[in-house]
Amino acid sequence: MIRQELIILCLALVVPATQRTWAIELSGVFVPKFTVEKAPELEKWFDASDKWGGADGVFSIPLDEHRLLFTFGDTFTTRQRRKMVNNSIAIMQLEGRTPVDVAFYFGQTTDGEIRSFAVPEDHRGLFWLAAGFRDGDRLHLFAAHIELTPMGGPFGFRQIGEALLTVNNPDDPPPQWHIQQQALPYFRSDDQGTAVMGSAVCVPAEANSQYVYLYGFEEEKTPLFPIKHAIVARVAKGRADHINEWEFYCGPSQLPPNAQPQDFIIRAENWTRDFSRATRLAREVASEYSVSYVPCLQAYVMVYTRLGLSQEIMMRRAPTPVGPWSEALRLYRVPDLPEDQKAFYYAAKAHPALAADDELVISYVANSFDFGRLVRTPEIYRPWFIRVRFVPE
Repeated sequence: MIRQELIILCLALVVPATQRTWAIELSGVFVPKFTVEKAPELEKWFDASDKWGGADGVFSIPLDEHRLLFTFGDTFTTRQRRKMVNNSIAIMQLEGRTPVDVAFYFGQTTDGEIRSFAVPEDHRGLFWLAAGFRDGDRLHLFAAHIELTPMGGPFGFRQIGEALLTVNNPDDPPPQWHIQQQALPYFRSDDQGTAVMGSAVCVPAEANSQYVYLYGFEEEKTPLFPIKHAIVARVAKGRADHINEWEFYCGPSQLPPNAQPQDFIIRAENWTRDFSRATRLAREVASEYSVSYVPCLQAYVMVYTRLGLSQEIMMRRAPTPVGPWSEALRLYRVPDLPEDQKAFYYAAKAHPALAADDELVISYVANSFDFGRLVRTPEIYRPWFIRVRFVPE
């Protein structure tokens, strides 16, 4: 059977990469038309400067109607790229969905030196900041707990855990934030692979929703490399830091006969507090992705880099935050970087606070196996943005 990615690839060969319109029907499943274009008006806010020099990760979390928090992983502190810390944040000021200002924040040692914004309380390893959400008066952020390994290079690390960081005063300036740290028990790393929560967060569009949905991944070992599958948990609003109350979806991944999509959510037997029973919902996802509601599609959308490291930015649709998830549709192929033949690409995810009702705004990151070139070339290690606009029929 011809895979959907191959059909889209054939279309991509004849349409310019800067703006494409696609519509296909595969196995009776309709895929809407859409265009893709670069978004330099968003990229300019992340240009290297004397206050911030580039980073990866790039998760966005609305703090209120006018403030959008970004969290990052490894970060160069200035455009000169002479120093890197393990995480940073930014707060973007918005008028509607339009940025008007941005401020970047690092941590500070007792000697006044720049350090990572958040560091592990046990002083072991480091944090890479990830997804999060505002929940009433508090802010919750996931943080991958990472330990460096002797092999060095861009993959010289291993994950040793996952933490939930709770900010009790998110309306104060970030240097004044009071942050509580909890190690998540929902982490596994063994001969079978890794399973972890914190890849994405979705606050449902329905005003009467009682829950926040928290996403992660579970690996499947293959002869070549591990394949990541999406998994999901839910927790009642206002209770996210009560980790023992999280419930994991353990029902079917596809809709059974005579069932309705809402059955995924409302059937009590589809939920368990046993992390090991979580259902694998979508294949070939990444360790970081996004799930958000797109009004014009009347659907929840999962956006990710295929296989975690590739030039393919993928999308799946579902009628609920849990599923059932459609087959993957390729939205965009990141173009080659002529200035760096050793570049690789990852971290694709959507930013609904910056998007109109008929579009997705998606960021991604390019990195390099050549660290010297990475330091010399600010264009390589930084957020890039595209707009995916859906065309009405």
